[in-house]
Amino acid sequence: MLLVLMGLHLVFLLWSGAVTPWRSVVADLSYLPVFAVSAFLAWDAARHSRRSSEQRAWRWIAAGLSSWWVATAVYFLLDNVFHQTLFPSLSDVFYLAALPCITLGLLHLRREKRSVLNRLNVLLDVMMVVLMIGDLLWSTSIHFTIASYPGQPFALTVALAYPAADLLLCALLVTLALWQPTALARRELLLLSAGMASFLATNVIYAHQVGLNTYRSGTLLDAGWTLMATLFGLAAALHTPSGHGAATRAGRVDPEHWTPLSPHYAVLLIFTLYIYTHLNPLRLDWVGHRILVLVIGLFIIRLTVVLTHNHALQVRLAHQADHDPLTGVRNRGNLEGRLQRVVESALEEDRLTAVLFVDLDRMKLVNDTFGHPVGDLVLREVAARLTAAAGPDNSVIRFGGDEFVVVLQTLQAFPDAASMAQKLLDTLVQPFQIVEETLNLTASIGVALIPNDAITATNAIERADQAMYEAKQAGKNRWRFASADLNALHVPQANIEVQLRGALERGEFVMYYQPLVDMQTGTVVGFEALLRWVSPSLGLVSPAVFVPMAEAREMMGGIGRWVLRTALREAKTWRDGDLPDVGVSVNVSATQFETPDFVSDVRQALEDCDLNPACLTLELTESAVVANATTARVTLQELKALGVHIALDDFGMGFSSLGQLRGLPVNTLKIDRVFVQESHGDNAAFIQAIVTLGHSLGLSVVAEGIEDPQMLRQLRAQGCDIGQGFYVGRPLASGEAVRAVPALEQQVRIDFARMANPGEAQDTPS
Repeated sequence: MLLVLMGLHLVFLLWSGAVTPWRSVVADLSYLPVFAVSAFLAWDAARHSRRSSEQRAWRWIAAGLSSWWVATAVYFLLDNVFHQTLFPSLSDVFYLAALPCITLGLLHLRREKRSVLNRLNVLLDVMMVVLMIGDLLWSTSIHFTIASYPGQPFALTVALAYPAADLLLCALLVTLALWQPTALARRELLLLSAGMASFLATNVIYAHQVGLNTYRSGTLLDAGWTLMATLFGLAAALHTPSGHGAATRAGRVDPEHWTPLSPHYAVLLIFTLYIYTHLNPLRLDWVGHRILVLVIGLFIIRLTVVLTHNHALQVRLAHQADHDPLTGVRNRGNLEGRLQRVVESALEEDRLTAVLFVDLDRMKLVNDTFGHPVGDLVLREVAARLTAAAGPDNSVIRFGGDEFVVVLQTLQAFPDAASMAQKLLDTLVQPFQIVEETLNLTASIGVALIPNDAITATNAIERADQAMYEAKQAGKNRWRFASADLNALHVPQANIEVQLRGALERGEFVMYYQPLVDMQTGTVVGFEALLRWVSPSLGLVSPAVFVPMAEAREMMGGIGRWVLRTALREAKTWRDGDLPDVGVSVNVSATQFETPDFVSDVRQALEDCDLNPACLTLELTESAVVANATTARVTLQELKALGVHIALDDFGMGFSSLGQLRGLPVNTLKIDRVFVQESHGDNAAFIQAIVTLGHSLGLSVVAEGIEDPQMLRQLRAQGCDIGQGFYVGRPLASGEAVRAVPALEQQVRIDFARMANPGEAQDTPS
């Protein structure tokens, strides 16, 4: 919108014809929307800034733009409504207040610290440029202004305040170019600088035309002021608060470019032009004039070479002072200073930061065995791996010897630091191929959180160092928090999560199969596929622990597909062998069921295994189905059309209504084990109600969790169709489960016979 308003104003100035009173009125009015929108954008930038210094800066800039808007409005009322041409007037107060407000705003922006000599150089450059521009203003307008107000000291003071404000703007522009704020991105800095340059040039030309009595409102010159407001508004709109996109800040010097010296070249050019224009060529003959031009040219070239060489030398020395010559990462020279700025920023913005202290295990053995040249190559590779794993937003510092510090700039939560620590361990545990040697290393890492564990850089490094030694004492190749409470709370869970990542690729998952028995005939009609995780470091991990974690971390997609295909391959083997009529039931997580390609995955898996879809039963929890009943109904109908059976697992634990259940294309209800294991009193009546409900809807009913003959007897009497549980058959590996079927069926049928003849059951020994 701002660019549209600026464009309309420019089109009006270019094509509205000769200067007339109505054109001046419209021209004065056209300033107002541009400055209003720019001021609003500056206020909005202040509102979204995180640091108080940036907020104050944009508020002052917004105040300056608002002051100019008020001045223009007052001037319009006085000139076009009341038809009074007053000087000085109230509008002059607001015009003159605008530039100091903008100046205060830009001075509030944070800048990098510089030495006294460096600041003196900036001051001298500013004074030189201000004096040169002041001389230009004197020759073009100031002496006319003084002559125009004889005997009017107050009016003269106000009139001279305008060129004084221009000089202030000039000083600000030079300061902004030579000493760039670290809180501004390059594009923001360029827009603000261009806006001030446009404003300054327009004021100088305006003052000169006023002195010659040639200025008319509504000419193309007026676009200079709206251009300033537009550029300031764009800078505010594009402003990125500190902490986001910090790598593009103007304060970051790119040693591969010469652009940081551009302001110095500009000052040098202004100085050269000034000297040249103030020489009197009439006092020199043509030879002397050309020699003078040649000497000035050679001086400019020499000074340019010196500046460029000094800049390259400064960049090289700064890099050498700040970086480790062996690994190329930053050294510990100014670690505490840099880290303290990170700590202060984290405290000010209320965000979480972490310091990781990394120490290589057995590095001394590498140096003693293969020599220090090989050890140096290992350290270079370690630094490269740490830098790649840490990412561009984090910093890697060589602390000394075989110790590194990794600073994580922004964290969302504690586990993120643990995940990064484990990621670093994983990348370092990979073999190192150094020359002709293959080396294996590990590391120990201590993690200190800011501000939880420390609020100073020194303390953060100390706490991370202590935590690193605790990791070494715990067995090496691991990480530890500095806080014992966090270790007790997060280390076990984080360790499980870390080990869970990649468990599928490492082949740590296995499938067990629990038989499903017909409650009338005692025949095994299928198996439920049950996922188990056997971790080399954690042992057998309960599905109740790792399945919710895998769902929360969005890992169940790949795991679920593997489970489905593995179960179908086993079912194909069973049906081609001694169990031609059995099927397989596979549990489906809510996140897997909600994926758009779930049905196509099931179809493809059945085709790949060459298995009849009717042999597959997908078990879905009641809560997963009713959470989004409309979408679930569509997916279930597609599965039903495919020929797959659907079982509603853990029925009775969710919140589905009879109306929802009638509308779902399911084949089976599975009564939750909670009700089965307490199948007496009210629970017995509840089970009977579920069985009756299921049969009335044409559904089969499965009772899971049968653990003794009494449960089996009661559930059979209540009409359950399928039974499942440890008493009926325990989960076993595929081969063992198939071999156990004949004995299992015989035992179940004996139990059924005893139920039919209770008198014989008493005489038969157990």
